[in-house]
Amino acid sequence: MAIDIHIQKESPLSIREQLKRQIRLLIEGGQLTPGNALPSARDMAALININRNTVTHAYKELSSEGILEIIPGSGTFIRKDIDHKPKAALNKIFDDALQKALATGFNPDEISEHFLNRLLTMAPDYSGKQVAVVDCNDEVVSHLCGLISERTGVRATGVLIQELEQVNDQALAILEDADLVVCGFNHLEELDAAVPELGTEVVAVLLQVDAKVINSFLSLKKNTKTGFVCANQRSTHTLYNSTYFTGNKGLQRILAGYDDSEQLKTLIRECDVIFVTEFIFHRVAKMARPDQKFLRVSFTVDQGIMDLIREKLSG
Repeated sequence: MAIDIHIQKESPLSIREQLKRQIRLLIEGGQLTPGNALPSARDMAALININRNTVTHAYKELSSEGILEIIPGSGTFIRKDIDHKPKAALNKIFDDALQKALATGFNPDEISEHFLNRLLTMAPDYSGKQVAVVDCNDEVVSHLCGLISERTGVRATGVLIQELEQVNDQALAILEDADLVVCGFNHLEELDAAVPELGTEVVAVLLQVDAKVINSFLSLKKNTKTGFVCANQRSTHTLYNSTYFTGNKGLQRILAGYDDSEQLKTLIRECDVIFVTEFIFHRVAKMARPDQKFLRVSFTVDQGIMDLIREKLSG
């Protein structure tokens, strides 16, 4: 499959950002469709004459944003459950404007520079704004901070709900200094209990579990010995006791946080099927027996949440 991507070395955008944006445009324009495989990092780098590591980082970031799915040993694919708005009408507006500008006598470099300058003057100014992100494990907090910073340009700082419950002064100060608090949906009540007088507005974010994982979970046969692993014991119980993983009542369940080595060893020893969150998947998979089935639990964040965060920051 031909991939029409053109990197401009003189662009103010980084090469990695150009690659990411053009992959998104190809998806939005229908040239890449859900389930399509992308060239390997090596092949893509050779195709567009850039560094292989740049491609690898771009693929990983698009994966964390819920656009690509990286399957070790198989390749990189457009997620089948990707949610995006078709932009054919918007493409036509841009194409018409570009043709008019060219017809007026401006060259492509002048048009590109002017457009970017105009966009900067029209975009919301979030400079100086701060967002505090609250959840119960470092991996999720770091993931959400990265997404928010990348998609809004605002500074995002993570806080563990455990720190707030322990009345950690530094963690409380981060919340007090923030213009907006983004909290994992499952921890809203805990946040309210830990900081009842919080004066900052809170936006709840729900990490959406990959539909394929949920269907795999629901299709397991009764009495299957099934393990569930997340970064720590608390996040393990929070995630795997949520509505995503309560539909199959007949399983023999063992839950273990990656921080509980003894319970994790028991889980690995006794379970036939094991669900592991994407952030620690490779670390846990190394402990697997050849006959075990490991399922990677990946997450996406709805674009509507990012739009809501921008709206609140603009208010």
